[in-house]
Amino acid sequence: METERLMIRNFQMSDVEGCFENWGQDQSLGKYLVMFPMQSIEEMQNLISSFVGNPNVWVLEEKISHRPIGYVTLDIPYEFLGIGELGYTIGENFWHKGYATEAVSAILRYSFEERNLYMVEAKYNEENVPSGKLLQRLGFKTDGVLRDRRIERDTGERRNLVVCSITREEFGE
Repeated sequence: METERLMIRNFQMSDVEGCFENWGQDQSLGKYLVMFPMQSIEEMQNLISSFVGNPNVWVLEEKISHRPIGYVTLDIPYEFLGIGELGYTIGENFWHKGYATEAVSAILRYSFEERNLYMVEAKYNEENVPSGKLLQRLGFKTDGVLRDRRIERDTGERRNLVVCSITREEFGE
């Protein structure tokens, strides 16, 4: 897939170093995702090797610089339900530049038009206000809050997880 500023493509093992440099070591990601910051390139290598060959996991590559700036996942555990779960991570140096909106919009379009899904869900750490606002701007509706479902790696503090979703019809509005 391609957007104005991004190539959205499947991972390759050659992405390991760039991913580690551009977002794998980000301290801020650890507030929202327990696997960050990564302590070694071997951790990134293990993550990328789990992504390689998975058609529903994409690296976000900035077109101009060819740097990997993050990734997007679309888990579809039960195809017959027509529901996918979206996940995304953007490196801290690339926040507040519209990349997440661009990438998530492209994956939603793909989900509804190519995969013919009925609904896409997303979950975000309640403390991650920018992520919540992004999903809300794209038309996601809050379905509920799961208590203490996330943990901050550095502090061990538990955080609530917000579950939201958008249907094909809502996306087309």
